Amino acid sequence: MSRQQLWRQVNAQLAAKIIGECSYEESLCPQPLGEGRYQLALASGRRYEFCARETVWSWLRVDAPSLRREGMPVTSAVQLLIDAQQELALSDITLGVLIEEIHNTLYSEVQRQQRIAGLSARDMVAVAGPQLQALLDAHPKALANKGRMGWGAEDLQRYSPESASGFQLRLVALHRDRVNVAVARGVSEAQLLAQLVTGAEQQRLQQRMAEAGLCADAYLLMPVHPWQWQRFIVSQYGEWLADGTLVDLGIGGDRYLPQQSIRTLANIARPGCCDIKLALSILNTSCYRGVPGDSIAAGVQLTPWLRAVIAADPVLQAAQLTVQGDLAGVHCLPPGQQQIAGTPYRYVEMLGAVWRESLEAQLRAGESGVLMSTLMQTDSGGRALVCEYVADSGLSAEQWLRELFDAVVVPLYHLMCAYGVGVVAHGQNISVVLRNGRPQRAVLKDFHGDLRLVDQPFAQLQSMPTELLAALPRLPAQHLLHDLVTGHFVTTLRFISPLFEEQLQLPESAFYRLLADCLRDYQAAQPQLAERHRLFPLFSKELDKVCINRVRFRIGYQDSAARPLPELGSAIANPLCLGEQP
Repeated sequence: MSRQQLWRQVNAQLAAKIIGECSYEESLCPQPLGEGRYQLALASGRRYEFCARETVWSWLRVDAPSLRREGMPVTSAVQLLIDAQQELALSDITLGVLIEEIHNTLYSEVQRQQRIAGLSARDMVAVAGPQLQALLDAHPKALANKGRMGWGAEDLQRYSPESASGFQLRLVALHRDRVNVAVARGVSEAQLLAQLVTGAEQQRLQQRMAEAGLCADAYLLMPVHPWQWQRFIVSQYGEWLADGTLVDLGIGGDRYLPQQSIRTLANIARPGCCDIKLALSILNTSCYRGVPGDSIAAGVQLTPWLRAVIAADPVLQAAQLTVQGDLAGVHCLPPGQQQIAGTPYRYVEMLGAVWRESLEAQLRAGESGVLMSTLMQTDSGGRALVCEYVADSGLSAEQWLRELFDAVVVPLYHLMCAYGVGVVAHGQNISVVLRNGRPQRAVLKDFHGDLRLVDQPFAQLQSMPTELLAALPRLPAQHLLHDLVTGHFVTTLRFISPLFEEQLQLPESAFYRLLADCLRDYQAAQPQLAERHRLFPLFSKELDKVCINRVRFRIGYQDSAARPLPELGSAIANPLCLGEQP
């Protein structure tokens, strides 16, 4: 396929996604023509026609090759946005910036498609560990899911997941008076440094510090993303570089591979060593990807608390729920910004790092671990990777799903009902451990940014450290429920269930009936939590619809003091209640 053909194909695929997601969010209203065909008539006078299948989520799964604009094949996702500007309620300013973000996404998707060209789904599932993430698509709901505003072509070639190229980190010494540090009990700073650099490299760093006349005990060593260093840290922390508060120790240590979450990096020189999460002041999907200071201590404290809960809970023990723990976190406010209460959040999240246990360190002999988003991935010919896992397992599609739901959904719902803990388990912060293709257990990570508590005095929360209890967001039960429904069902299962229908001959109605049966079986086995099951009702006839793209359309790209929040659309029918009598 020529680059022109690939460019047009990727544009058609993104245009299909835009129509599907914006229809789901009720910004666009295609009209059925019969026999699976739809027409989208826009205020601009332009008409689009296409074939689509409506899923149980009232979401149109648009067939990209069928898309026509005024009778001609669609070759420009940007033109679709221009044509639909009035329906999407986009100002000229917002549309102009959105086009930049869309072009960035198209560019990176072309690189990814070139990487997976010629690879079958069987080839892709054979790729091990972090290397597989270079082959995956990004968040499925966000239109510009590879926007990465601030990066150019050279940056993308060096630092994007689809580049599949490892790089070393910048290492700095930062005076302890200026840094907020949280370290897990039993973990030393020497151990953290050893996760980054080998013994020989540690000696080099000590020599550099001695040459700079630094007292080692007064400084903390931490990594910085090399792009963040040259783009922001050198200038925004220039005062501290001048007076010795911050000292550059140069590029060094192990090589790291970017994961799907962009700022989280996997050690490829020494697999099993910690993942490192670093601040990146680029706008990607919904927000700037810095490291918030208010979650540093929470992540470190949550790890032992969650592990203690899991160890003492029969349901979580049976599910073998696992946590990729945060071992340490570092955060440092830039000079001057701490004096401005309402400064844009990206400025106060500019310098930070988190040491997190790797998924590889959680695996036992014979196991493999994949992001949940892997299950919605297809090869360039459309074959779903999940089909290969089901085939490897020797199970029927129904049996395989039951094991998946028992491993993933049941513990998430149990955490909510038994402890008042909601986890926004989207496809990139939860992994599935497989053995011979069979789901074994779920592994949670990055939960300190996507974990909230119910706003009621659950006795089970009394074991949580007081400062952690005070630091975590508290939400009404209905809001917490949507951490599961929207965060997992809509964001992850919505994109997996059509693949089971199309490629494994399991209708979506059967898919969600299995999920409902699994959850009802759980509820029946936990009668002591019956009141909590009513507090977190999974089987209400309708569900709220959370719309993330409409937020970007509405607020545009201006700075804000807090990260943006989603908004609600109209209610949708609950797929868990399919086939029930009204």
